[in-house]
Amino acid sequence: MTNLIESRGTPSSAEAMPEARPDGFAAALRDLRDGMALTELWLYLGWRDVRRHYSRSALGPFWLTLSMGVLIGSLGLLYSRIFGMDIHEYLPFLAVGFIMWNLISGVIGGACHVFTGASGYIRQIRLPLSVHMLKFVWNQLVVFLHNFAIYVVVAIGFGLRPGVGVLLAVPAITLIALNGLFVAMILGPLSARFRDVPMIVGNVVQVMFFMTPVIWHPEQLADRSWFVQLNPFYHFIEIARDPLLGDTVRAGNWIAVLAITAVLGVSATAFYGRFRTRIAYWA
Repeated sequence: MTNLIESRGTPSSAEAMPEARPDGFAAALRDLRDGMALTELWLYLGWRDVRRHYSRSALGPFWLTLSMGVLIGSLGLLYSRIFGMDIHEYLPFLAVGFIMWNLISGVIGGACHVFTGASGYIRQIRLPLSVHMLKFVWNQLVVFLHNFAIYVVVAIGFGLRPGVGVLLAVPAITLIALNGLFVAMILGPLSARFRDVPMIVGNVVQVMFFMTPVIWHPEQLADRSWFVQLNPFYHFIEIARDPLLGDTVRAGNWIAVLAITAVLGVSATAFYGRFRTRIAYWA
């Protein structure tokens, strides 16, 4: 794997040109294609980062799972009483919402550091920049899969029977990961150029947590449904939460997510193509 990295050499002068190329959109697509071709590399790097972070820990990444499980259990007991809801109905709802929010917020917050955190690699090794974004998204998915153990425990403990519809969670999580890549294509270059962006994004994500139905039910705002429907985070959480809980899948959530994915994908590719060649100078 090290030989594969070293064999790429250093960035060429054409790759490091500060001026954006006229074919930026096509160049961005080529960069993504070349990055996908190095699947073995970014899968290895992403998994290595997780292992290195918890190299001397007995439980490894499961410390995150344990802490989140304790938090979910505590909040479930507390808020089920505050909201006057049955714990058997509320805690699974809270658990899945928390797990999905942790993935979404982790992707958004981490996207700000995808290039600044890899500045040494970017300046010294000639690789498609998309490798760093793909590695980052894969890293977040690995953490998510560890946290997903909480859902398995809750499903068994509370007798959830989601049925075959649970398979819809797979494309739902795939769409979240894909949008995470698109977000990294925008926030990565922006944060490398303007170092205040990560702090701004962090504050916005904090506020959106309380405005998104994670610890409260959307039905509790029945007279203000527009407030929930205009929240994109709500739709991304619901397309995964509904099948995992065995609830009826709502087409409106999927339509909203697909529309957001299409718009964000085109915008992110255009933005990334415009500023891709400047990232080596900013990181």
